[in-house]
Amino acid sequence: MLRPLAVLLSSAALLAQQVPEAAEPNSTTTTATLLPCGAEGTGTLANASDVDWYRVTLAAVRDVRIETGPGLGTQIGDTFVSLLDSTGATLLSNDDGVGVGFYSQLQGNGLAAGTYYVAVERGANAVTAGSYALDVRCSVPTALPTPPIQNEGPESNDPRLGGTATVVTLPARCNGQITTTGPSGDWDFFRFTLANDSFVQVRVAATAVHPQTPRMDDPILYVFDTNTPPNLVLGPFYASNFGVWDAAIDARLSAGSWQVGLRGWVGSIAGRYYLDIHRRDAGRASVLAGGCGGRTLGLPVTNLGAGAPLRVERPVLGTTFTLQGSGLGSGGFAFFAVGFSSTFVDLTALGAPGCALEVVYADTPLVIADGGGLARLPVAIPENGALLGAALESQIAVLDFSNALGITLSNRVSAVLGN
Repeated sequence: MLRPLAVLLSSAALLAQQVPEAAEPNSTTTTATLLPCGAEGTGTLANASDVDWYRVTLAAVRDVRIETGPGLGTQIGDTFVSLLDSTGATLLSNDDGVGVGFYSQLQGNGLAAGTYYVAVERGANAVTAGSYALDVRCSVPTALPTPPIQNEGPESNDPRLGGTATVVTLPARCNGQITTTGPSGDWDFFRFTLANDSFVQVRVAATAVHPQTPRMDDPILYVFDTNTPPNLVLGPFYASNFGVWDAAIDARLSAGSWQVGLRGWVGSIAGRYYLDIHRRDAGRASVLAGGCGGRTLGLPVTNLGAGAPLRVERPVLGTTFTLQGSGLGSGGFAFFAVGFSSTFVDLTALGAPGCALEVVYADTPLVIADGGGLARLPVAIPENGALLGAALESQIAVLDFSNALGITLSNRVSAVLGN
């Protein structure tokens, strides 16, 4: 199962994945930076008017997931991202994602083959100038199986008004009815619990085949937390056009309980609906304690937004997973140990007191730290469903001749590949 990943874990492949932005100005269809699907773009927003464009080419119909995160050094802190068509016209945009502070997450489903552009600019909470990283995942659309039907609970099931949301177990086809439309009309809420970080997909397309009429027209979707009263987390999400049942949510949500709210557009038809909710395991990573000599391995962190500081990097299929070493010494020679299982070998007897090797490594690519003792290693994660749930273990060693063995080692980062 791990062989496809192991093949890519060579120094050349690992270090080739980050694509720096093209020379400024790069905010037109002719000057945009070419970014292959799965590669990670890196750039700097130098001022309030700086916008960076990236060109993405789809060879066939794809679902496209776009995410930003902190860059190396001074990070921008807040981004606004747009997906543009081949002419440069905006198709979709996002300001703040979920669980990533003020960085952005954007999903475009069923995009036709062709050329698209991603525009990255500063958000309202950004610093004057700073760096960012950009991941673009292009995955083959998959037809999800029809989940078991679970009926809407008694009214009122609107917790904003003191009601109780209908509790469902995922996957679920929620069968319900909106009796009145508009923001002050009937709202239905469905509550579910995630045991771990998950990529959640919500669809109302199945409404088109609902056996009962009238069928609800123009549903609008939201995600809320489970506070009393609940707080809006995501939304609103609309259909692509009037009378089209294609409102959808694609979001990575953390372990815990969440609620999907649904209502009708003002003036639209009230009626029956199906609401399908699916989940898949999301990529997750943990930074463990340990290390010696002041060497640290971690993940990019944002210090802005709710819940900050937040680790926003995850090992997601079809993207680039970035590890960050610090305290490596100015211009230090750093070796990233990357493998698929952990170990613990005390190196005290070999002349490195207090140090331990914690990774059964498959490769040890060399990276030179910058003047601040920082270094990053981008790891390309293949778009291969067989890798879901696979482990990826990482550690960093610095050749510093500070002890008889000549090296000091960091703590370990333990990750599980997912969506």
